[in-house]
Amino acid sequence: MLGTFALATNGTRYVGVAALIVAAVLAVLIWGRQSWIPILPKGIPLQPHASIKKNVWLPAAVAGAAIILLAADLYNAGNPNDQFGLAGWLWLLSSGVLVAGSLGWSALNLRTKKEAAPIPPVAERAAATLPVCRLGRANHEHQVPGTDYSLLANRYSESPWCPWEAAVFAGIVLLASVLRIWNLSAYPDNIYPDEIMTGTVALGAYGGSTAAPSLFSTLWGQIDLPSLWFRVVWAFLQMGGDNLIMLRMPAALFGAATTVPFYLLVRGVWGRAAAIASTAILAFSASNIHYSRLALNNIVTTFFWTLCFLFLLRGLRSGKPINWAVAGLAAGLSEHFYYGTRLLPFVLAVFFAYLVVIHWRRASRYLWRFALLALGYVVGFGPLLVHFIRNPNLYFGRGAEMSVWHSIPTSLDELGRMIGTLWPIMAENLLGFSTHGSQDIIFFAPLLFPAEAALLVLGVGLLVWNWKHPAAFLMLLSGAAVLFVGGTLVMSLNSAPPQINHWTPAFPVFYATLGIPIGAWSKSGVEAIPQRLRWAVPAIVATGLAVLAALNINFYFNSYHADPNSLMNDRYRIAQRSYDALTALSRYVASLGPGYKVAIMGRPSQPYDATTTYYLMGARADVVNVTNPDTDLSSLRPDSKGVAFVFFPGNEQYQPAVRDRWPHGMEGQVKSKSQQLLFYTYVSYAPPEK
Repeated sequence: MLGTFALATNGTRYVGVAALIVAAVLAVLIWGRQSWIPILPKGIPLQPHASIKKNVWLPAAVAGAAIILLAADLYNAGNPNDQFGLAGWLWLLSSGVLVAGSLGWSALNLRTKKEAAPIPPVAERAAATLPVCRLGRANHEHQVPGTDYSLLANRYSESPWCPWEAAVFAGIVLLASVLRIWNLSAYPDNIYPDEIMTGTVALGAYGGSTAAPSLFSTLWGQIDLPSLWFRVVWAFLQMGGDNLIMLRMPAALFGAATTVPFYLLVRGVWGRAAAIASTAILAFSASNIHYSRLALNNIVTTFFWTLCFLFLLRGLRSGKPINWAVAGLAAGLSEHFYYGTRLLPFVLAVFFAYLVVIHWRRASRYLWRFALLALGYVVGFGPLLVHFIRNPNLYFGRGAEMSVWHSIPTSLDELGRMIGTLWPIMAENLLGFSTHGSQDIIFFAPLLFPAEAALLVLGVGLLVWNWKHPAAFLMLLSGAAVLFVGGTLVMSLNSAPPQINHWTPAFPVFYATLGIPIGAWSKSGVEAIPQRLRWAVPAIVATGLAVLAALNINFYFNSYHADPNSLMNDRYRIAQRSYDALTALSRYVASLGPGYKVAIMGRPSQPYDATTTYYLMGARADVVNVTNPDTDLSSLRPDSKGVAFVFFPGNEQYQPAVRDRWPHGMEGQVKSKSQQLLFYTYVSYAPPEK
């Protein structure tokens, strides 16, 4: 904690870094010997049983899915303007065939040579109870004499679920849902222009009279996001009306849904305590809540990456083809959303190379399973892949345009220049975890609170120490890749780091990492204290999580606001001040409701955004700009409820004339959340004096 606080100032920054390194080393010394739930079986996988060798379900399904997908791609190439059409149905059919074939294939039994003798059924039932459903109880109850339980360690490596854990898990999911859905139109107060443009593009593409574009194409000129996201947004606008709540709802639901695969992912490697802690922090973390409450698809990538990693690790443990197929499908589907997912194929390729090199004795038996994952990736990608093949500059084009370094160094001098360019950006990114607020003009705070960042440091130390564990390497690889590529390389020269909106693919890595030391401390605490006092361990964890939850929720819903003065880039700072005025004007007009005529007096410093107001009030407001009040004021007629006047700074000289003509009114001011005066108001509820 002291180390994270010391990072805030230049004078103590090196002391803070040293303290964090010492803390990570101490974490390794204290908890480094703890064994994590194994991912790879201890024995080398054997060939399938003779009765399974003749089973043609999986080969037929793989061939069928590939052929059907090829037909979908060919049809889409010849009919690129079909919104869904035959290509879409064939795409869904290929996915279904792959899943059905993987389920139909009997799971391969991963055995060691010692498992040649059958295990008594009573031993199977006893092993299923290990460890028992209570923190801290020894795992030696109900054992059958003469049975080697180490042989069953991989098969029954996770603690069984029990009622209290199911209730806690359901409570976390409910908390995450409420924090992301409640009062979506009001929080965040700042309305990012890309949110409104998302709705405009969705309605223009799928709500107009012209033919809707293909779901396997991209929309929004020069942004080129896959069309599926806009189709989802349009569907929600159709269901709930054209309002800001429905515009933000898809991202909110994806953000809440991430807690389910994330909990299972962490629980399957680091146990129940780590899963509860990390998922709870993900649920109430202010930064995660914020990115889940915006009408942007950045947070969608978090869901699909979590789902992919969950089934990838389960596939390594069980060898079941269905896990590999679903991992690939989840990865491929993520290509239909945020740009950041385009890093995932490289992450998976490096992870496969790591398994082949480090765990070659066992990983060599997974070659065809990785091929199944690759097929699932291509199937999930679907005919959208054809669109990117036909437009090769789209896939990596945006990242290349924003890259601050475009070549691989070929000399020491060039390497030094690259380090000199990238290291300052990386340093600012590291400070963005706890000290420096995001500069992405979307979120105006660090990613984590200091206590959470301290836990993250301890978790990174444990991950590095256990890097040979596949789950640890996957977390380190994906987190470092996102920070280096998305957070450092892809950095517009007109912006400043950290750009936390580029970090969203690594969110599951960050929250899993900070839960690891909590799980390790819980385990060591339970083992170190007497049985009658072990209730104190979960009580302390629950208390700490409750404090963090209170801090995060209070900060986001009471204190958080967009602060232009926190932005380092002058262009971004000016833009945010403009966004503040635009948002405040739209929210003010919407607060009046229909029936008012709103007059902006003089030449406004900011143009009026009618679309934002429309999403806030669900109707078009009657807003006029009286550019020459000296001559045009007499022609102004109020609507049924009255007239409201807006005076931006510099137009205050028109206030006396308005008060003279409309004496029965109420004056007011509108300030930003940073207490910056934005404009004056005057509302009249009576007819003007003649």
